[in-house]
Amino acid sequence: MIKNFSSIILISLLAAFFLISCSASIVDSTQPLSNEELIGNGDVIELAKEPQATTDNSIINEFLQNHNGVYYAQYEDGSLDVRYIIDGNTIYNGYGTLIDATRVLLENKLQIYIAGKTTSTVSGYDMNDEMYTLNFGEDGNIYLFANAVFKQETYSSQKGYTTTIGEPIEGLKTYSYNYYYYDYDDSKKYYILIDTSGQIYMDDNFGINYSKASLTNGNVLTITYTQSGGTANKQDLYFYDNKLIYGNTYINNELQYEKLVKHDLFSTYNGTYKSADNNTTLTVTTTDAKINTITYGYTPVIIGNTLIIYQYSSRYPTKEHKIVFSNDKTQAVYTKPDGGGTIVLTKQGA
Repeated sequence: MIKNFSSIILISLLAAFFLISCSASIVDSTQPLSNEELIGNGDVIELAKEPQATTDNSIINEFLQNHNGVYYAQYEDGSLDVRYIIDGNTIYNGYGTLIDATRVLLENKLQIYIAGKTTSTVSGYDMNDEMYTLNFGEDGNIYLFANAVFKQETYSSQKGYTTTIGEPIEGLKTYSYNYYYYDYDDSKKYYILIDTSGQIYMDDNFGINYSKASLTNGNVLTITYTQSGGTANKQDLYFYDNKLIYGNTYINNELQYEKLVKHDLFSTYNGTYKSADNNTTLTVTTTDAKINTITYGYTPVIIGNTLIIYQYSSRYPTKEHKIVFSNDKTQAVYTKPDGGGTIVLTKQGA
């Protein structure tokens, strides 16, 4: 179903130091900030400061049931990729894996937090926590913010971290730690260091030639800096629950987020559909819809009673496999790409 996607851990905001476990590059939307009411934001929902926020499962489940659908990312080449499936009150990722997360809801903003493993003998990467902000827009789509999570350890100076960000801030003395994550090679890497005087340090490889920092509301650190080459960055970072968590990020004054387009659920047509000669099989589940003749590099999209399975290739143009379901859902007419003809598929057990 997926071209090559795995759940986002640390969103690729700056190629030099952010991670995203998705080989296709995210397309950062560039709608004007006047549309921020539609887009929302990536601010961390702090329950103590947001009396309207809730963790009540019954309320969140009802909210999800009103936003059922399959949500797709669209890449620069026009291809689609399943990012989330919301069916009933359950959320799945693009691989069809149930997302088991702590959930917080504030109006149309759902924040999900997935704790990493506490220990791992195989991969340090598995110990990263993940957090995502899903803003449900009035247009029916999701505006996704990936909130990178950095854990803390006792402050100590590190080789290659001599670049200072702004001046020391008195209020940062409380947050004097090294903030780290695990990279794909399972090595521990640092995002920022804060020493006991409240001075921030970042990786010298970032090539920062101008910077400033400020602390607001006691726990929101905003850092602004310019890299060699002129890229301007602004990042809001939350000290929350003994961690450092990304809020909003701006690159060259553009808010970074991803638009996920909503389409219809697969589960409406759950079942196995076969041709009379049993050579062609369509299998539809809650999290996927596939033809047995396509083994990889495909994405299914359902609109109304029509399923299109897009078959992607780096060598050939995209092929469209079109399936139209009957009103009683007992049959489907499959039109092969490239003038390959049509086949009637019958639902098994109907």
